[in-house]
Amino acid sequence: MKPKNLILLLIGTVIGLSPGLYWKYEAETSPAAAAAAAAAAVETAEPDDQGPQVLYWYDPMYPGAHFDAPGKSPFMDMDLVPRLAEAGSGRGFAIDPGQVQNLGLKTTAVRRGRISFSRNVPADVAFNRYQEARVQSRAEGFVASAAKLAIGDKIEAGQVIAEITVPAWASDQSEYLLLKSQGAERRLIGGVREKLRLNGMPEEMLAEVDRTGAVQTNLSLRSPISGAITSLDVYPGMNVDKNMTLAVIQGFDPIWVTAEVPENDLSLALNGRARVTAAAWPGRVFEAEERSVLPMANKASRTVTLRLSVPNPEGLLKPGLTAYVRLRGSGPEGLIIPTQSVIDVGDEQRVVTRTPDGSFLPKLVSVAASAQGESVISAGLEEGDEVVVSSLFLIDSEANLSGALERMRREAQPSAEILENEARGAAAAAANENAQ
Repeated sequence: MKPKNLILLLIGTVIGLSPGLYWKYEAETSPAAAAAAAAAAVETAEPDDQGPQVLYWYDPMYPGAHFDAPGKSPFMDMDLVPRLAEAGSGRGFAIDPGQVQNLGLKTTAVRRGRISFSRNVPADVAFNRYQEARVQSRAEGFVASAAKLAIGDKIEAGQVIAEITVPAWASDQSEYLLLKSQGAERRLIGGVREKLRLNGMPEEMLAEVDRTGAVQTNLSLRSPISGAITSLDVYPGMNVDKNMTLAVIQGFDPIWVTAEVPENDLSLALNGRARVTAAAWPGRVFEAEERSVLPMANKASRTVTLRLSVPNPEGLLKPGLTAYVRLRGSGPEGLIIPTQSVIDVGDEQRVVTRTPDGSFLPKLVSVAASAQGESVISAGLEEGDEVVVSSLFLIDSEANLSGALERMRREAQPSAEILENEARGAAAAAANENAQ
């Protein structure tokens, strides 16, 4: 063949094959074909002996959307994260170690101990009603003189409040002294003396009559206790009768501090340590020497009244001040974890533990009590388990968490069908033995 004819033949062959080559190139380089090829490569890839298999890629902020290939997230300006196949026993799930590092995921060991309960409850300072005293004349007369006192004044035990003149005592005392001077029978003398005592004459005044032999009609009204005057109704020259209360004195050492404690903290009110602080004395702590929980609860507020008896020799705690009662106590010994590790979904509580092989395993737990950022776990964990403390929002949102929990429930509670089959098998075996 001539060279000219050979060149024309080659040009025609190339032109005839060009459409097929172009179509093949376009199909292999299109975005859809590239995605399909990447997905096929993932599906057909052999599992890596060095680590778990990649199931899919996802955005941690939108874990419900799955992607067949790595790349940039369409939702956030971040790379997609691989979802690894379950590791270890097959009950937990794995998270890429790099993602764990980026999230700053932290764990802590389950320990055995006691949690401390602490409550600060507003309280009121009040007079000690066990030390309340009412002063009466116990006889009819008039006020000869009154001390310079007013409501609110502090008064000491034995201090004179007023001098009362009782004219009715004069005639009985004269008869008593006459019988003694005439040497009358002891029975008669004793009768007159008893009459004077029953008419309100104090024993110390009768002793003074015996000592001096003179009639005593001036009665000194004295405060029986130390405290503060909360009521005073005595003035010079006024008439008084035996039923009239002239003064009321209330003690304040020890003083009462009362607090309304919520019913949930009743055990702390009964058994916890109680300390009192007051805004008037910052940094000062007052210890209670006695306590009592009143038998009636407030139906409206669902609180119980805690009454503390606090020594107050310096009078620093004054009635009317606002104070605070700090109740502290400890619960029974148990397994302790941070409260932030507990995922509470209403009808159940769970935690996420980290297994020795690095995978994460959710566990159902029972929380007995929580306080001061710690919780007592009564069931579901063992001492030494590693529980996740931070980044729980990411782990709990993973699709495999619910699946892992369901597998745990199935393992812990055999189905009714399995139990029924086992029962039938046992019955059949027993029937065969009887037949033989």
